[in-house]
Amino acid sequence: MADTVMLIGFMGAGKTTVGQQLAQATNQKFLDLDDEFVKETGSSINDFMNANGESGFRKMETKILENRLASPGVISTGGGIIESDTNRQVIKDSGATVIFLQADFATILQRLSSDTDRPLLRQLSMKELTDRWEFRQPLYNEVANAVIMTNGKSPNKIVHELTNMLSLEDDSLVSLRSEIDSLDRQILKLISERVNVVKEVAAVKKLNGISVVQPNRMDQIRQELKEEFQTDPNISDELIDDLVSLLTQTAINKEQDIVK
Repeated sequence: MADTVMLIGFMGAGKTTVGQQLAQATNQKFLDLDDEFVKETGSSINDFMNANGESGFRKMETKILENRLASPGVISTGGGIIESDTNRQVIKDSGATVIFLQADFATILQRLSSDTDRPLLRQLSMKELTDRWEFRQPLYNEVANAVIMTNGKSPNKIVHELTNMLSLEDDSLVSLRSEIDSLDRQILKLISERVNVVKEVAAVKKLNGISVVQPNRMDQIRQELKEEFQTDPNISDELIDDLVSLLTQTAINKEQDIVK
């Protein structure tokens, strides 16, 4: 494992939780730069920003970053650390293994919805928050050695991926597998949501005496999907047939359980 592992990403990406668990799993020291900021300044980040502005906060953040990078271990960073050109160069020159914990914006919002201990979050409108998230994405990628997708994953799963990645030579393979894993989870969640809608449909059918199986409708759906994806080389007619058959049979089984 690298002497220093740095976790970067937007607020709500899970850097602190994952960092603590990764450090424990690898017997490394853990540092949260936000906590180190409070120790260094004797002030909360919110109070410091109110008194010195974000520019003053970033300058102090750079000083602490340079100092703490001298110590090996796992380092969790603030979400905006990469907005500073100086910070990005310090990170690039540090020799640390930099991991971008990435999550889509919807996931970030869900995680932050009940978190009020975020000074910037309270100050930003939804548009400003969206713009900041979009602005930071390429900056995270600029300094990262690897990307771990966190959508739909528990901290334990993310730590498992990280420990595997840190023991391999090819970080890009683990990053790609991480993206596939995240997409698989999103697909299953969508299927679960589809089944919930199917249950609502079944209730309506039962109430109105409508037949559960409607083959003409599913044949129409198959044809529409084949026409829509006919130019996509990754989606064959056979794949559409197999997927629709699986979803249809699952739906029929659920509906029959409710209607009978």
